[in-house]
Amino acid sequence: MIRVENISGGYTGESVLKNVSFEVGSGELFGVLGPNGSGKTTLLKLLSGVLPIRGGEIFLKGNRLQDFSTKQLARMVAVLSQHSFESFSYTVKDTVSLGRYAHQKGWFQSWSKEDEEIVQTVMAQTGVASLQNKTIQELSGGEKQRVFLAQALAQEPEILLLDEPTNHLDLSYQKELLDLLKRWTIDKDLTVV
Repeated sequence: MIRVENISGGYTGESVLKNVSFEVGSGELFGVLGPNGSGKTTLLKLLSGVLPIRGGEIFLKGNRLQDFSTKQLARMVAVLSQHSFESFSYTVKDTVSLGRYAHQKGWFQSWSKEDEEIVQTVMAQTGVASLQNKTIQELSGGEKQRVFLAQALAQEPEILLLDEPTNHLDLSYQKELLDLLKRWTIDKDLTVV
């Protein structure tokens, strides 16, 4: 599903990562460990196409990352970043529903019964269904983290990139989240990094 061959990249002329290689199969849960500042977030930004690759290649499903359009990548890869900022007072349901954007078609994008079912399912699975009418600003850090995970899952990605996904979650929710991700790797053949 993901093949990384000797990639190098970083910010403003300096490569934070140099000659990194690994493979992650379809339906695998792959963890990246390292101290602060070691390049974990940079790696995820390279994998998602946010940062340019300075050397090497990244392949998704056998094709070069650069060969995918933005919309194709959005349908295939979802990202839960370390710091999710919200500047609008969206409700939880509206925020989760944004994950369906990559699947909308045409000029006048319509909301389907399937879209609604997927949003309701992921909200239930992440434990935020009871919060769906609250605004994001009303939530705790852990609740927000679960909402943004639900948004990523609503995208129905084949690849899910998570940057410190258990941030702000208490121990019981950390375990629940990791169990949920493991279930999704099995049931939906989701690849998680």
